[in-house]
Amino acid sequence: MKSLFLITGTSEVPKYADSLRNLNLGEVGMLQYDLVDRSDQLLYSKIKEFAPDFIVYVGGVFGKQPSIAALAHITNNIAPMIHLCSDAADQPWWDLLRRYREGGAFMLQVAIDGSHKWPHGDRDMTALTPVDPALFPSELKPHAERVTMCGFAGNQGGGPISKRTVLLCELLSRRAIDLRIRSSLPYTYEAYCEYLATLRISLNIAHTGTESTTHVKGRVLETALAGACLLETKGSPTSYWFRPGLDYLEYDSPQEAFDIIKRLAEHPAATQAMGESLRRRVLAEHSPAQFWNRIFERIGMKAAA
Repeated sequence: MKSLFLITGTSEVPKYADSLRNLNLGEVGMLQYDLVDRSDQLLYSKIKEFAPDFIVYVGGVFGKQPSIAALAHITNNIAPMIHLCSDAADQPWWDLLRRYREGGAFMLQVAIDGSHKWPHGDRDMTALTPVDPALFPSELKPHAERVTMCGFAGNQGGGPISKRTVLLCELLSRRAIDLRIRSSLPYTYEAYCEYLATLRISLNIAHTGTESTTHVKGRVLETALAGACLLETKGSPTSYWFRPGLDYLEYDSPQEAFDIIKRLAEHPAATQAMGESLRRRVLAEHSPAQFWNRIFERIGMKAAA
């Protein structure tokens, strides 16, 4: 099977293609669709020249995009195409997701942010971000040997009124967390995964970009595969997929997050047990193979090498 990912220039995108490529089902190519000089006609020609059996469109709600008519033409005349959306729970996406469906742009739209609160249709699918376990150390350190009690790896937020910024500043002021700002540069994702594997507790902030709701960040699965204990925003849809108090811990305020971190500081066995529980669930239920096979099943396609 020959697959093609239509992507933007953001650094987050290649890991999605890698999660399919590493299944060894066939060639996986990438084509950036948001280049300034790329017209719908040229994009169509480039895709037809590649001759894929399967196409994955990784969408952006802003910036240069192919027209809905062009996407439908590709889906109907070249190969089955699906849409991966990492922020479907965020309302700025909703009008575009509806128009994609009405215009027949894709065979299937897949929200990979774990929230069912988006305008999905009967054929659409809600899932969690596919993350390749091979990106993480094969031998995970016991928590008693991990050097950092609690860390946050990601973006710092949108400024003084951002919920993320407020939480991080509060915990940093109390020396409760280590901070690693995720880089937008390419070739830095593996180092990010390795960093998570040095943590006993991995702090997650589940708010969407507009902070109007919450969703399941890819960091939830990355934390699991790193064997760290997840400290998650209370009330997020993570609780639909995993068990609060058994697979991960929840906090409702900066103070509660601080109290949890402080309480567990002298209990590496407890954080390790919870990290291992979440890791088992992710490996058993949310592997890249399971993710892609569900999609192939939904669109009636056999994934043959």
